[in-house]
Amino acid sequence: MTFEEILNELAEISASLEKATLPLEESIAVYGKGLDLAKQAIATLKESKGKITLLTDELGKLADTAFEVEDDD
Repeated sequence: MTFEEILNELAEISASLEKATLPLEESIAVYGKGLDLAKQAIATLKESKGKITLLTDELGKLADTAFEVEDDD
């Protein structure tokens, strides 16, 4: 499930719980599903943050290397 799909599903769950038309047992099950989806979303965000950090670090190293060019004067 993509991050966007998770967000859409969470929005649907939130809307159904806000309506308060589900029986209690079903509401609890839907709430539990929402918690599981929220955990997935958080894990995806943490993974994405890690990837962005690595890419940013690589870019910083490249920029530092570019400025270490020797002058032959």
